[in-house]
Amino acid sequence: MQLQWYYFASLIFVFLTLFFYRSRSQSSRYRFLLFLTGVNAIAYVVNWWYFYIRRDSIFTLLPLQLCNIAVFLIPTALIRKSALLMDFVFYVCGLGALAAILIVSTDYQDTYSMMTISFYIFHFSIFIIPVFNSIWGFHPLRPTVKSAIKLTLMVLAVSGSLHLFNLYLNHFHAIPANYFFTIKDLSAGTNAAFTLFASWLPYDYIYLWVAIPILYLYMGIVAIIVTRKSKPRLRVERR
Repeated sequence: MQLQWYYFASLIFVFLTLFFYRSRSQSSRYRFLLFLTGVNAIAYVVNWWYFYIRRDSIFTLLPLQLCNIAVFLIPTALIRKSALLMDFVFYVCGLGALAAILIVSTDYQDTYSMMTISFYIFHFSIFIIPVFNSIWGFHPLRPTVKSAIKLTLMVLAVSGSLHLFNLYLNHFHAIPANYFFTIKDLSAGTNAAFTLFASWLPYDYIYLWVAIPILYLYMGIVAIIVTRKSKPRLRVERR
């Protein structure tokens, strides 16, 4: 499936948003972020509905996937101004959402169906809201080894708990639950990234650990960008 037009529209949206809000107040920017969380929630519900009418089991549609959780975490982080939660949605949820729209699941074969449109808006919002939040200064990005360890422990705790829940539903109720995509045989056939990970580590849950170094790489790239952006400011201050 080709999503080039989606990517092009996304770039235009980002450019126009940054241009329009370049001179706006922080309160105006904050209200826009909250508006985007509303759009994100609506897109999530629409996307969920299409899985429901496809007759997927309701027990596989609980809001327990990473990006489902982000729908609730992002407004919570914005309202509470929690640095830890915002780190989680920026680095973990944002990276996962970006991967989802770049390496698309086989569920979205029809490029311009409402199911695909809602999927794209839902996931793109999860990626871009934390980005805007950081660009506009609400959440300064300071990736450190300590923050990387905290995020890793959070991911392992949540994914490990959900893997046990998946095993329970699969083995005792024959429900193909796959929250956080921890069951490799249910994931590999639907997404090229999961297929690759499973070929490297052919074990349920453990195969996803390949994503941890990718998370560290992402945080490292962000750290380099932040450091380079801060250097000119330091020079001005020294003068």
